[in-house]
Amino acid sequence: MKTLAFFALSALATASYALTPAPMGEIRITGTSNQTASVNNSVVKNTADSNAYANQNLASNKGSVSITGTSNQSATLEKATVENHAKNAGDIAVQSLASNVGKVSVSGTSNQTANVIESSMYNTAEGNGCVGCDAGTAVAYQNAASNHGDVTISGTSNQYFGMSGGSVADNKAKGANAVAVQNMSSNYGKVLISGTSNQTTYITGQSFVGNLANGDGAVAYQNLASNDACEPPPPICVGPACGPFASLTRP
Repeated sequence: MKTLAFFALSALATASYALTPAPMGEIRITGTSNQTASVNNSVVKNTADSNAYANQNLASNKGSVSITGTSNQSATLEKATVENHAKNAGDIAVQSLASNVGKVSVSGTSNQTANVIESSMYNTAEGNGCVGCDAGTAVAYQNAASNHGDVTISGTSNQYFGMSGGSVADNKAKGANAVAVQNMSSNYGKVLISGTSNQTTYITGQSFVGNLANGDGAVAYQNLASNDACEPPPPICVGPACGPFASLTRP
């Protein structure tokens, strides 16, 4: 069990890796699946500018997710701002919240809850533009209660993410071939957990949690409650079933 709390502080992370071709999208759930997204006095904004791809879910599941058994995912927004923005041609911004994203298999109960109360979450991909969407682009993922790519959990998995008190979570990839990945309650790439896994992230007191990849070729990834096991990162669903781009590579 991992619990991480942030109180009136700032967090930044930068690193480097490569992205690999993306899988097709397929979701199979055997048993009960309850997904609830509640938005009250809040702003949820998903923007893709010209020839860019922005994908925002909330209670989530995305591509090639197989859950056998009960899966409960809930995202609650109160007086909050959640924005996902792909700015330039070829840019890709993906934001999920209660999450599961690419090729996640959970056998048994999986409960994931994301709360954003009087706080803000920003996910921005801002490359330099591209010709044929093969150069100068940026990629930003932000999940929250998480699971991301090729994660197998057998047994109960509870992941909780909370933001309150005017806090800000900012995930930004800015520059040609820039990549930013931020998760929160986490699991990330090719993580296998057999048995119970509890992970909690709580952020309050006007805290700032930033994951910023600034500049050409810059790469930043940040997890928090964590499990990672990922260098380079896993394939992610941005193929024909998920958007206009069949695959995505980085040097």
